Amino acid sequence: MPAQPSAVGGAEKATQVAADEIARRVADLVVERIREPFRLVDTQTLARMLAVSEEWVRAHAAELGAVRVGDGPKGALRFDLARVRTALERRRLERPKDRQRRPPRQRPRSMGLLPAAVPADVKDW
Repeated sequence: MPAQPSAVGGAEKATQVAADEIARRVADLVVERIREPFRLVDTQTLARMLAVSEEWVRAHAAELGAVRVGDGPKGALRFDLARVRTALERRRLERPKDRQRRPPRQRPRSMGLLPAAVPADVKDW
């Protein structure tokens, strides 16, 4: 029995309404993301997050994408966490091709407990 035209049209309309609702929600999320404030962290905060010293953070400031705020060469440093993450990914160590993962080394097997030397005069061992 063929489907009723009104039933098919109703399903298409429901699908279109759902698609429109999804599109509106995605647009709202994008707008929220765009309005999200640009957040920078200071040297002390970044050092705590990375579990390193503030001196290490200052020494690697350019590599970590530091932004100098304030006037002059001694202005405070601030860091964008997304840039820091990218910089740290570039520093990730990889295994050299010639030293790829080897199968685990097998341990020598234990001989277990060995009986002590039995004197010759002992009969019931």
